[in-house]
Amino acid sequence: MAPEETSFINQPGRSQGLPGGTIIGSAALIGAGMLLEPELLGGALIGAGVVYGLPLIGLILRPLATTAVQLGYSTVASVGDLLTGARDQVQGIVGNARAGYERSRGSSITLGQ
Repeated sequence: MAPEETSFINQPGRSQGLPGGTIIGSAALIGAGMLLEPELLGGALIGAGVVYGLPLIGLILRPLATTAVQLGYSTVASVGDLLTGARDQVQGIVGNARAGYERSRGSSITLGQ
């Protein structure tokens, strides 16, 4: 790709993180718009808050969501281990009961003959 075809994101001097440089430009455009239509100030401020606030909220909520998913995963893994242990215990009880039944059935058959 030729240097003149690069995206504005890859241009030197542009921030890769928060939109710090574009806030001033947006404020200037909102101010110019307020000179023409002052009753739209509320909507313009809400729009600017959404545009610049959502990335900030995302930076805060992403670690919280990651932690919540990790806790959920560890809970599911713990419950799985618990169920595996319970299954093993039940299989042991059933095995002992079957062995006892087979012993008692085998001894009654030999006594009845």
